[in-house]
This record gives sequence, structure tokens and C-alpha cells, in this order.
Amino acid sequence: MSPSYTLRRRLAGAGIVVLLLVGLAAWLFAFEEGRWVGRVTSRPETLNLEVVEQGNLPVNQFVSLRDHWAVYREHAETFRLDAAAEGGQRIETLYYPVISDMNPYLLELAGLSRAFGGIDGIPSDEWPRIERMGVLVRTDSVQSLKNVPPLIEFPDGLFGTVLHAETDLPGDERALLSERWPDIDLSRVIIINAGHRPGNVWSMIAYGLLGSVSWAGGLILAWRLWRRPRVSHSARHSDGARQIPHETSPSTFPANPSLAHKDENWKGSQRDSGDGRPLSYAEALNRYAPQHEEAPRQGDGQTPPLSGIHARRDD
Repeated sequence: MSPSYTLRRRLAGAGIVVLLLVGLAAWLFAFEEGRWVGRVTSRPETLNLEVVEQGNLPVNQFVSLRDHWAVYREHAETFRLDAAAEGGQRIETLYYPVISDMNPYLLELAGLSRAFGGIDGIPSDEWPRIERMGVLVRTDSVQSLKNVPPLIEFPDGLFGTVLHAETDLPGDERALLSERWPDIDLSRVIIINAGHRPGNVWSMIAYGLLGSVSWAGGLILAWRLWRRPRVSHSARHSDGARQIPHETSPSTFPANPSLAHKDENWKGSQRDSGDGRPLSYAEALNRYAPQHEEAPRQGDGQTPPLSGIHARRDD
């Protein structure tokens, strides 16, 4: 098999694999976008934290928070290895709870703050525990622990899509949250993926069409590659050898080269007069007519040729 033919087949095979992988990735994105269709609105819904803390989960999966307390002291995080980061690790995902003004945790913290002369004077073992929580914020914008606020703050508002621990989080993150807050039913807690906007029906259609076109192109290319016959190098040479007798005139290779040369000389002398013009009919007769020597006569003084037969007179 020639190198160019083998290279073309390999490139075609690589193209098929790439098209199928692109189509599969596009379909996965379409599924991810489609899971939000019918569950979100174009604008986020503002959450009422007190209602959510009582166990009333929102129907809209695109929400925003305005007045809330972010309890950074109770955060949990997952890490990933990063040689450029301090300590060789970087925060991959940070979770922290948010509570309303009427949450028992905040009320207890206000009493401790008055007792110890401020929130900074509360001993670590005196800090209260969160017993009622309705919302966790999930963010990947924090890179290291030194960027996490130490205690509790009243930050600006945020928005994001709603995730559920039981269905939308990977197993290691579910285990982390269950270990960090063992007394809280995470199925009654919504997780806001901060800064994330949901997909829409147009994105779903675009990714779906891209996946369909990629798979169609890959299957067509695979069908053409499968239908094309494989011709070996020796088979092509044998085919060429079999075609030689048909392409060559029998007169090209005469059996006797000397006869062919003689025949060519005769044909040339017959057709050509020597100066490039063809012979006329009279010239051809004159040139190729048999030449006979005229017999000498007796009176010319020449001796007749001797022969074995002599004329004899009867007288």
C-alpha cells in the first residue's frame, strides 16, 4: 500500500474521531443548557431568606440575594494542587452559609458580642453553632484562605443558579458538606452557584445542531472510507502489466529485428524520392522495373560468350 494512500486513510480516521468527539461534547452542552429550560426566568427572583430557612424552597432556579449575613467563619472548601500557589494548594470551591436577620445563630451571636465587649472578643469555644440554615453560597472566585473574611459580614447582593446537594453536586463535595454540618438536612438547603447564569433554549438548539452536524459528517466520512476498496501496491503493478499488451501495437515489437529494419528501408525507398517528395507513378515504375543488359551483336567485334552448346550446320 503506497504511503500517500495509507496517510490519507489515517487522516480520515483521525477526522472521524474528532468529529464524533466534538458532536458528543456539543450534545452534553446542549443537555446542560436544556436542563434549565422551564426552570428559570430571564431575570433572577429575589429570595426571602426567612421563608427559605423555614423550608420553603423556591420554584425559580435563578435567584438573587440582597439583605443577608455571610458567615465566613463557618466555611468549607475543596482544594486542588497548584505549584504556583502558596503551600502548593489553591481553593477550588468555597462554601459558606448565609442567614437572615431573624436566624437564631445571629441572635445568639449578638448576645455574646454584648457580653464580651465586641465580636472580636468572643472566645473560639464560645462561638455558637448554626442549627438552622436555608442557603449555602458556592463560589470559585476565592483562591486562598487568606482572602476569606475571618468572621461574618453583611456583603453586597449576589445572584446565581440554584443547585441541590443530593442531585447536582459531586460525591466528594456532598461528603464534605455532610461532615461540616452533620446536624443539618442538606436536602432542605439550596446552594447558590454565585455568578452563574442559566442556559436558554437558543443555546440548547445551537449546541444540539452542532452535535448533529458533527456526527453526520463523521458517519458520512466513515461510510466513504469503508466503501473505498483497498488496493495493494503489487495489485496495481500487476494491473499495469496486464494493460501493456492492449496499449502497445503488435508491430512495435517485431519477432525479427533485422527483417523489420529491412522492411522499413524498403518502405522508405518506396515512398520517398530522396529529396523529401513522394515518387510519381512513372518514377516508381522506372525505378523498380527489372533492368536487362542488351545482348551484343555479331558485328560489333565482340566475341560472343562461350557456352557448352554450339550451333551445328548440316551442310
